[in-house]
Amino acid sequence: MSLKQSPITSHVLIASKGIPAPSVQVKLEHLDGESGLWSALAEGVTDNDGRCSNLLPHGHHVQKGVYRITFETGRFFESIGEYSFYPCVQIIFDLAQPLQHYHIPLLISPFSYTTYRGS
Repeated sequence: MSLKQSPITSHVLIASKGIPAPSVQVKLEHLDGESGLWSALAEGVTDNDGRCSNLLPHGHHVQKGVYRITFETGRFFESIGEYSFYPCVQIIFDLAQPLQHYHIPLLISPFSYTTYRGS
């Protein structure tokens, strides 16, 4: 992990065009296991390479638990003059190893998306 990198990062690519998706709004939340409520941890925007590497400050200690990352895909596609079937994409993941780096890539097109755990 880079010295300036958040412990949780993302990368958004427009799969239908083979290019990065800049200026996608990203929100990171943590699920409180007792109350069942989500609490906002951070918000960011993808850079010109489609990366969001600064959601949390370097050195931020994440806890084990369930997290949700939301990508505002509808707003992004609207900004480039395209319709998107999905107004947003929410990925919920279980962070089991707090000392590891978690990278959440997202491949988007107007009518589909896919994700995986990246490195």
